[in-house]
Amino acid sequence: MFGKSLTGEGADQPVLYLERHRITEAEPTITVTMEGESYEAGFDPYNKLIDRVSGDNRKRVSTE
Repeated sequence: MFGKSLTGEGADQPVLYLERHRITEAEPTITVTMEGESYEAGFDPYNKLIDRVSGDNRKRVSTE
């Protein structure tokens, strides 16, 4: 999970949560409680795994 960028550039987004989760379902739901408001979440956000389309690894999140 990443916070909102202060300058509008993705490079300075603060990392709020970085943990590995084993995904076994087609549409998983993961609930995380943390301090700070999240802006984006990602699957392999630093592109460490082989991926043909790495531009879709991060998405905006909704908070409840």
